[in-house]
Amino acid sequence: MKNFCLTISLAALACLCGCKEPEPNVLTSEEEVRGWNLLWDGDEATNGWVGVSAGCSNFTARGWSVTNHALVASAGADPIRTAASYKDFDLKVDYRMEQGCSARILYFHNAETNVDTSVAYALKPPPPEAKGPRMWQTVRIVARRKPITHWLDGRIVDRKKREDVDVEGRIVLEPGEGQVEFRNVKIRPFGKW
Repeated sequence: MKNFCLTISLAALACLCGCKEPEPNVLTSEEEVRGWNLLWDGDEATNGWVGVSAGCSNFTARGWSVTNHALVASAGADPIRTAASYKDFDLKVDYRMEQGCSARILYFHNAETNVDTSVAYALKPPPPEAKGPRMWQTVRIVARRKPITHWLDGRIVDRKKREDVDVEGRIVLEPGEGQVEFRNVKIRPFGKW
């Protein structure tokens, strides 16, 4: 029995020492083959993102910084959006925040029209018993015809009916209360139907 327990302990220790968290903001070879794109590469450059404010043509949003390969929004930071629009897509975003913080991911955002087509995914801190504070959570939004599915850490948490399958728009990161960090912001656009 002692040898069995020792073997199990050594195997667990070897796994802990050899199993590192994957490097953030990098596509795997499988993701590349399946058509995923990074919307942000983890560097200081914020190519592909602009401030939501009218007339913004570059990344001039107040309250954002880059720390440890994470895009960090301080409390009250301006929202930012992708320069490109998307219609049918699979979006993955890692985020983390402390208790009492809030933020949203909007999609199908179209500031050029007077019709609000945005759909929101509210980001919340993990329950303390689930992951603890300051742990990364993974959001996935699949907008492929009908319905739209919202995922959190590998589980479907919501389904939304898509009224207009032809609507398209930008992805928006909208900070709320407190600091929120983003990384591994990836999208896989789906082709024509």
